[in-house]
Amino acid sequence: MNHEISYKVVKRLAAAEGYLELELPQAALSELNRIGDAGPFNAIEQLLRGEALTGLSQFDEAIEPLKKAADLFPAPMNRRAWASLSKCYASTGQDSLANEALVASQTEVASQGQPGVIVQVVMQPIFTAVLGNQVRQIQR
Repeated sequence: MNHEISYKVVKRLAAAEGYLELELPQAALSELNRIGDAGPFNAIEQLLRGEALTGLSQFDEAIEPLKKAADLFPAPMNRRAWASLSKCYASTGQDSLANEALVASQTEVASQGQPGVIVQVVMQPIFTAVLGNQVRQIQR
């Protein structure tokens, strides 16, 4: 994937996430459908696709991309996918799977460096830049 294609994919992903924040899931899905191969951004594309389908109440269709996102993102970064997956399972009457996904979304991850240290994860939009102590949204 060349630089120009990567740039276009990132712009479409950022636009899709913006539409989801504005509660416009159909517009988000339209942006995602314009992405051919997401390449290294496949996990993000799958997560946003699942969330857009969830926003359209297409819970059965949202399960597959959310499962892919939960598998592709390493823990604890996959917590957002697990939380959305739990909602989809619950909405389709799969209560035991909903509970399992909910537990996975809330599981704390022990620090690899020091035994007994727990890492607290804050879920936030994917396209956020951290500069020193400042956090700002990347311009879309």
